[in-house]
Amino acid sequence: MRYEELYHIFRAYDIRGIFNRDLTVDVVARIGMAVATYSHTPYAVGGDTRGSTPAIKHALISGMLAAGVDVYDIGITPIGVAMYANVHKGLGMAYVTASHLPPEWNGIKLCRPNGDPMVGDDIYRIRDIFMGKYGEIIKADYKSTGKYMKYDLMEEYAGFIKELAEGTGVKVVVDCCNGATSLLVPRLYRDIGHKVIGINCDVDPRFPARGSEPEPELLGKLSREVVENKFQAGVAFDGDGDRTLFVDEKGRILSAEQAAIVMLEGMGKGDVVANVECSMIIDEYVKEYGGRIYRVPVGRTYMIREMIRRNAKLGVESSGHYVVKGNANMDDGILTSIYYLDAVANLGGEVADIVPPKYPFKKIKLPVDDAIKFKIVDSLKERYVNEYSSVETIDGVRVNLDNGWVLIRPSNTEPLIRITVEATSERILDKLLASFRREVEEEARKLKV
Repeated sequence: MRYEELYHIFRAYDIRGIFNRDLTVDVVARIGMAVATYSHTPYAVGGDTRGSTPAIKHALISGMLAAGVDVYDIGITPIGVAMYANVHKGLGMAYVTASHLPPEWNGIKLCRPNGDPMVGDDIYRIRDIFMGKYGEIIKADYKSTGKYMKYDLMEEYAGFIKELAEGTGVKVVVDCCNGATSLLVPRLYRDIGHKVIGINCDVDPRFPARGSEPEPELLGKLSREVVENKFQAGVAFDGDGDRTLFVDEKGRILSAEQAAIVMLEGMGKGDVVANVECSMIIDEYVKEYGGRIYRVPVGRTYMIREMIRRNAKLGVESSGHYVVKGNANMDDGILTSIYYLDAVANLGGEVADIVPPKYPFKKIKLPVDDAIKFKIVDSLKERYVNEYSSVETIDGVRVNLDNGWVLIRPSNTEPLIRITVEATSERILDKLLASFRREVEEEARKLKV
């Protein structure tokens, strides 16, 4: 395989591909050397429970050692353990995972020490080093190879989480999707003092029960278990444990924004960092108590960095990433779930009585030529800024209206434009979607000429 054929594995937020097609052990070893060349610091290296993770992890470690950096092998763990090593031990982080993707996929998430994610230009610079287009890969001689150390942090991390927990006695059903959180979460919840039923909590690299992504339509068993056992909460994780979805006592799957409102209500109010796709229910709730919403582009890194900058109370991504406890461990889904259960314990009543209903919401993808997709959105930005009173342009263009909002974003990786609409009624939603879709398609026709 020629290295030029691998451009697609270097994404905006991570490195990702199919095992033994894109990510072979020789490719991953060279990636390890490129990472170490770009950021020459000791790394904590771990991974999720996918079948291909041990092979990829060891290849990555080999490349890093060969480039002369020390490696602390933290083993197979939830991603929160790797974040803990990164934020609290001052190590770089390289965590092998494909998060919510199917089992044939795998990848690498990277951070500089002290909670500084490597994304965007960082990943592309690593790509260029890998390709031989930006400097030489460091190749250490036999006297300066990196040192390799086993570094078991699971129990220390568990103690760290237990110290942060405030509430006890919540009756909770947890669905670990046969993934990495199975290794710790049911026991951790019980140690804290919650009553726990676990489902899909046996590690299986195939994710046979419901897949590795916590899609609402796949969480029926979790909802039923909560209702049938008269429990207060349900928690569902993705494959590596950085995303969480929550279920209330009536078995209803909460949106990320609804869950955020539970956390704010039960754990104290304050300013919120939310991405441009987040529902207006969070805006309405925060404005009621005089707080402020800071909008960021889609992508967990923007939320993490803005949380640090603003010292906000809570960060929320519409996909189910959160930052809690003053950025204590970045977007660690296990810590988020503990924070949510603390909120439930503090409420003293039902979550259903607090959470506002969801508004009608729809997201569509329009196929658009790669050559013009950014030009289309740029043209619409210029037009909408002059046409509407409330427009945000930090990530695509979002038009805020009295009865809803519309977000138009070009995909960074695919030849398409995404249109997201939320409105106070289905009728208004359909009207807005049809109108803005037509404007995107008209702009596309103009630029094709």
